[in-house]
Amino acid sequence: MKVSINPAGFEAEHLAALNRSFGDWGDGRRWRWCFARSSLSEPADIVVAEVNGAAIAGTGISYRRMITPDGGTLLAGILTAAWSLPVKSARGAYMHVISEAMRRIAERGGAVALGFMPQNKSSGLQLLRAGAMAATTAYVSTPAGWNDGLPGELKPCVLTSSLIEELFRRVNRRAQRGLRFTYPDIGEFSGQFLERPHPVEVLADAKGGYFILERLSQAMNLLAVLPADGDARAPGQHLIDAAQLAADQNSKLLSYASNEHAIAEAVAAGLVAKPGFITVTIANVQALSAAVSNALEVGAATSTCLAMLRAFHVENGDRM
Repeated sequence: MKVSINPAGFEAEHLAALNRSFGDWGDGRRWRWCFARSSLSEPADIVVAEVNGAAIAGTGISYRRMITPDGGTLLAGILTAAWSLPVKSARGAYMHVISEAMRRIAERGGAVALGFMPQNKSSGLQLLRAGAMAATTAYVSTPAGWNDGLPGELKPCVLTSSLIEELFRRVNRRAQRGLRFTYPDIGEFSGQFLERPHPVEVLADAKGGYFILERLSQAMNLLAVLPADGDARAPGQHLIDAAQLAADQNSKLLSYASNEHAIAEAVAAGLVAKPGFITVTIANVQALSAAVSNALEVGAATSTCLAMLRAFHVENGDRM
């Protein structure tokens, strides 16, 4: 088995493998957005396992900056669209790919590797058995026929340069006491949230909060909720507001939540929460130590990651 990084001329074969593994994963435009965007400050990597010249497993690595609860910064590598073909020769290949991905993340200066997946996905269970830590999350959606019965209050916005600047400001001040993603400039923020493979809309609520949604062919993907300063409503209410917008447009809402209170409130309102988790694997103890301004041994690094996981804020637009 040969494991390589960024093999030349692999785009078409990689895209075919993703569509074979995930069903309708996407087209070349989505592949280029995920793995070859010019707005990325840290270019993505692709790790591939081959047997006799045929690719059998792989993963992308998307690099993102994060801020710790104490204000330190670290680089994380997100395991993006990991796949393994259902063939005998692929047995064990996934963990060979992950091992090489960890080495590559550390080589690039990354402190941790992140994975986002449903709890019933076998690849996530393999990561946990290999020593990854995890925090529970949920994929939140609207069931068929759901309607809160209340009139929707979200209104579309014209995406001006001043609004983009305000969205950029708000996305970087989310969850300031927790672990969260940060975007160093407007170009990287826009590339992640506004310039996506499908059309993006920004809507405002009556309190001055903003909702960023991506309009898919059969659903509305809630990328981020950016409440107004002083908005004290329960976090689940924002999911319910977005769900009502989708229902009013005869569409389905797709969202992702790491806040347990928001998940519980959404479920109480009749939304569906599919259990998921975030996995975290330490790739480079020295890089993690630098982020928390404290020299860590492996055991202390694990405790530090677990503590940060309990305060991890992530939305759909951050993870993919």
